[in-house]
Amino acid sequence: MKKKILAVVVALAAFVGLFASQPVQKQSIQAAKTTKTAKKTTKKAKAKQISVTYTLKDTTKAKNKQTLAKKTFKVKKGTTVFTVLKKAWKVNYTKSSNGVFITKIKGLGNEKKKLYWTYTVDGKMVKVAADKQKLTKNKSKVVFTLKKY
Repeated sequence: MKKKILAVVVALAAFVGLFASQPVQKQSIQAAKTTKTAKKTTKKAKAKQISVTYTLKDTTKAKNKQTLAKKTFKVKKGTTVFTVLKKAWKVNYTKSSNGVFITKIKGLGNEKKKLYWTYTVDGKMVKVAADKQKLTKNKSKVVFTLKKY
């Protein structure tokens, strides 16, 4: 009789042990899936980050373009030129329905003397305001140039 009871207890323990380990397996599978999802999300976030170099030039005091400052930033793809510019330097501007009009960067610019800022992205003159121009290409070069008009 003791042997039968012992056999039933052992069988019951094995049965319970078998089913008790199943949620652990499911948890392990779920943890692996979560890890893969996190890695994919991190890769996507890195893919959405781009590097952009900003340069400020002054053509008003010398015949050659004088570089005043240069900074490189990691930004989210689709960030506007103006957003990064404001983070980099003190910017004075006015707003209109066409976008922002930059009057000074780092205190430089003078409407009375007709000194204005223009900008290029990757060597091409941009025809929209800086708050409308989005940065989409990695290693883009944005150059703001102070000119007399």
